[in-house]
Amino acid sequence: MIRATCVYCFIGVYILLLAPLTLLWSLISGDTRLLYIMARFCIRAGGLIGGIRISIRGRERIIPGKTFLFLSNHQGNIDGPVLCHATPRNLRALIKAEIMKLPILSLVFKQARFVPVERLNPKKARESIDLGARLLSEGLSFFAFPEGTRSRDGRLGEFKKGAFIMAIKAQVPVIPVTIAGSAVIQPPGKYSIRAGRVRVVFHEPIDTKGMDLDDRDRLADLTRKAIASGLNRHSKHSNASRSTG
Repeated sequence: MIRATCVYCFIGVYILLLAPLTLLWSLISGDTRLLYIMARFCIRAGGLIGGIRISIRGRERIIPGKTFLFLSNHQGNIDGPVLCHATPRNLRALIKAEIMKLPILSLVFKQARFVPVERLNPKKARESIDLGARLLSEGLSFFAFPEGTRSRDGRLGEFKKGAFIMAIKAQVPVIPVTIAGSAVIQPPGKYSIRAGRVRVVFHEPIDTKGMDLDDRDRLADLTRKAIASGLNRHSKHSNASRSTG
C-alpha cells in the first residue's frame, strides 16, 4: 500500500509539474521527442520507486528504421508503461476512447497521435483502424493489446481483429510481444503494487506483405501462437524455480 502510494504520488506530481511545459514545447516546436524522453524518465523512476525490474529478450529483432506494429498480451495495469520502456522506439498506441477523458494525459496522447478506439461503436472503430493504418503507412510504429482488455486469469483472451486489419492495410510487419509477471505486480483493479520482475520477449516479426484482409485470422493465429509460446516458457521457468526453491 505504501509503495503504491509513493509511486502514484510521484507520477501525479511529475505529470502536473512537467507535462504542461513539455506539451507546450511540443506544440510550439511540432516535435514530440521530448514527450517520450520525459515519459520514459517517469516510467523508469516510478519503476525504481515501486521495486519493479524488467528483463528484456529479443530486442535485436527490432530492425532500426523499420516500422512495426507491436502486439502484446495484457495481464496487468503496468503493461503499457512496460512496453514503452522496453521498446527502443517512440510508440503510438491504439487506446480505449475513455482514456482520452483524462486531464492533461489526453492532451499528451493527442499530440503524440495516439488513436482512440470506441469499441462499442463499430463505425467509429473502423474509422480509428483506418487512421491507425494510415499513420503506420507514414512510418509511425504502434502498439496494441489485441485482447482489448486485461486478462483476469492470466490466460490469453480472444483476439479482436482490428489491429490485424490495421497491419495488413499498412503492409507493416507485426512483432508479437509476451509480457509475463505484470499481473503479480499489479493485478487488474488492484491499488497495491508488489516489487518484482516483469519479463518482456520480442518474438520474430511476422511479415504482412502480400496479405489481404482474408488473411487477418491467419495473422491473428500466428501472433497468438508466438505470444503463447513466451507465456508457456515463463510458466515452466516459474514452476521449475518453485520446485527447486
